[in-house]
Amino acid sequence: MATSTTPPPPKNSGTGYVAAGILMLMAMGGLIFWKMSGSKTPESQPPPPPKLADKKPVFDEPPPPPPPVEETKDAEPPKEEAKKVVRTGNAPTACSDPCKGTATAQLQSALGAKGGQARGCYERALRINPTLEGRLMVAARVGAQGQMCNANVVQNSLGDPGVASCITQMFRSGKFPAPAGGCVDVNVPLNFVARK
Repeated sequence: MATSTTPPPPKNSGTGYVAAGILMLMAMGGLIFWKMSGSKTPESQPPPPPKLADKKPVFDEPPPPPPPVEETKDAEPPKEEAKKVVRTGNAPTACSDPCKGTATAQLQSALGAKGGQARGCYERALRINPTLEGRLMVAARVGAQGQMCNANVVQNSLGDPGVASCITQMFRSGKFPAPAGGCVDVNVPLNFVARK
């Protein structure tokens, strides 16, 4: 019997795989190096900080209300009010009795806006008493030139004298559009309900 000798299959030493692995590692190292050195582009810089002059101050809380004015029966009215009610001859003054003028649309709008500002007085009181709700009626007398002659709270179901005093002071310090035909008496209703 003759034996044929066939050469054994060639042995795969794996050098091709090793070479491919080395090439891949080198490519990954080059990619990482490129990424690290190329990431500093001008586009990635943060924007410059805004100018301080462009920012407007933001107030968290409105200023506190003015102190309440204590009225006594025997006290003389302030000199400023005394000047308003003085009459010269037969000519009526800006805040004289009786007031027969009429409130213009501009005056009504300005009084309503002042009533909206009065919510700040209510909001401060609401921090102390979160269940505070009710209505107030402010009786205001506006002079012929738009000056506030007098303002008083005439109805108060809110029951908080601090809110009433704050609102009265707010109305008394206002300047309004002139009514038509002389001074005028106006009632300004205010309804305060906590926002939910």
